[in-house]
Amino acid sequence: MDISTLEALKPMLISFQTLALLVLFVGIVWWAYSKRRKGKFDDAANSIFEEEQGEQRRQGTEQDRAGANKK
Repeated sequence: MDISTLEALKPMLISFQTLALLVLFVGIVWWAYSKRRKGKFDDAANSIFEEEQGEQRRQGTEQDRAGANKK
C-alpha cells in the first residue's frame, strides 16, 4: 500500500469510526434507560439513605491499631 492510498482511505475510516462510536453511545443510553433496570438503579440511588448498614457497623466489635478486637 502506498501513502496516497492510505490518505484516500482516511476519510472513509474516520466515517466508520464515527458511526461505530455513535452506535455504541446509543446502545449505552438505551441500556441505561431501559425499564428493566429502573428498579436496580433506583435501589442503588436510594441505598445511601438506608440506615441499616450504619447500625451494623456500630454494633460490631471495634479494632485497635494493631487489628486486634477490643472487648
